[in-house]
Amino acid sequence: MEAELGRGTMGVVYRARQGQTGKPFAVKVLIDALCADVTFVTRFMREAAIVARLNHPNIVRVYTSGRQDQHIYFVMEYFQGVTAGQMLRDRKRLPWGEVIEIAAQAADALSYAHIEGRLVHRDVKPENMLVDRWRRVKLLDFGLARIEGMDAITRAGTVVGSLYYVSPEQLLGRKLDGRSDVYALGVSMYEMLTGQRPYRGQTLTEMSDAILYGVATPVRQLEPSVPADLERIVTRAMARDLSQRYASASELHMDLRALQATIASQPAAEAAEARRAEAGAPEPHEQREAAPAPPGQRRTLRSSFRPASLEPAPHSEHRAPRSLDPR
Repeated sequence: MEAELGRGTMGVVYRARQGQTGKPFAVKVLIDALCADVTFVTRFMREAAIVARLNHPNIVRVYTSGRQDQHIYFVMEYFQGVTAGQMLRDRKRLPWGEVIEIAAQAADALSYAHIEGRLVHRDVKPENMLVDRWRRVKLLDFGLARIEGMDAITRAGTVVGSLYYVSPEQLLGRKLDGRSDVYALGVSMYEMLTGQRPYRGQTLTEMSDAILYGVATPVRQLEPSVPADLERIVTRAMARDLSQRYASASELHMDLRALQATIASQPAAEAAEARRAEAGAPEPHEQREAAPAPPGQRRTLRSSFRPASLEPAPHSEHRAPRSLDPR
């Protein structure tokens, strides 16, 4: 073991190197005091088994697990970065463009976990999103994940995870699915954008009541620079009513990427408009008198002059917004 990388309620993560190659790895070791508790040992080993069968670029990989003397551990890929939670502590709030990128990658990882892994993470929060210098994201800590069809370690109705990010349906003891992770990611986006959590309380009861019945201050009221479309995405992800929330992490991911692509295209459109103005060219919406069409030929409007309410011009290409590759 070379150095301690971090610690949580269940384990401590160290950096280590393979003897022959010197390749760095991360080793998560169960806290000694918990090694005699069957519940924590089972949960720890289950996390290793869960993550070992997941293969996604935004989920930290697990290679092996085992026990040596009194130590229970598993070996993971080493990913050099800091958590979004640490970024928040250092910078108070994050730029909205950075939040879109982090959340889009996290949503993609959750979509994969929900569909391919058939599991609910149950502990999505900024502290479990590891971000490197190129803004690549790895989702961490599947210790509380619940796999469909497997017996629960915790009692039905028990709140697991960080209460600030717990969904209303979990507080009410209802059956959970991927939409609970969507809610937690929505709360995480709210916190990263504004520097504060949407619901707060001094006691467990106050916090629970705030999540179930409170009204969160709108994102743009706290941070006016946030685009209105991004505020709508966060609000929908955090919707208390399941019918109003995103039905899947995949839908949330697609909306974030579509917004990102739209924003990225705006500077190019503004530059083109400036060039037209300099050349004295008409604006795209400006009406011009068209030459009469030959007899018997139907005349159509050029696509660049057609009002938004009209259907696209015949033979025009229809292209979906292009997703941007991470980083």
